This record gives sequence, structure tokens and C-alpha cells, in this order.
Amino acid sequence: MKENQHTEYKSGFNDAVIETLVAFANTKGGKVFVGVDDKGKPLKNFFLGKESIQQWVNEIKNKTQPSLIPDAEITKIGRKEVVEFSIKEFPIKPVSFKGRYYKRVKNSNHQLSLTEISDLH
Repeated sequence: MKENQHTEYKSGFNDAVIETLVAFANTKGGKVFVGVDDKGKPLKNFFLGKESIQQWVNEIKNKTQPSLIPDAEITKIGRKEVVEFSIKEFPIKPVSFKGRYYKRVKNSNHQLSLTEISDLH
């Protein structure tokens, strides 16, 4: 499966994951898979700690405005466990991350212009 309007692959959890979730929330929703390469194949060196998912969800909630709380679950791809974050289109827009607003266009995130931000408001 390839990255597209509603799917993104990340090798690890970082700010780019949160940015993508914000972009999905400001458009039509989507899923971010953490622990996979750009082609969607699980990484051999990706490991989950006991509290990883809860810490990540808290970080997402704290760094977004209004606060996003995505669904997070462990998914198996082959024999390897990865994390799947999913978010629906958010009813209150626009959602920001670190004071910036993003939208999803095809398979990438784009920062919103001031006009686009006011139109979403």
C-alpha cells in the first residue's frame, strides 16, 4: 500500500507524526502508521515500550489546539507490531500544531495560508 490522501508511514514517533495528524484532522481524516518504512514495510529495529502509546497520545493532545486525541492501536504487519494512529475529520477547525496549520493534499502535508485558515474558521 502506498502513501496517499488518507495514509502516511513513519519510521518512528516525532513531530512529523503530529503534523500529519493535524493535516488529516483539517481535511478528511486518515491514518499514520509508525514503525514502517516509506513503502509500508515494518522496520526490524522498531520496538514499543509499555507506555509508548500512552505517552505519544498525551504528547499529541498537549501539542495540538484544539487538542486532538487520535485512536491508537497496535497493528501487525506480517509478524511485526507497528502503531496505527487514526483521526477523523475534526468538527472544530482549523487545528494547529505549534501554532501552525496544515492540510493534506494527495500524499503530503501543506501549511495553510492565512486566507485558508480564516476560511476554515
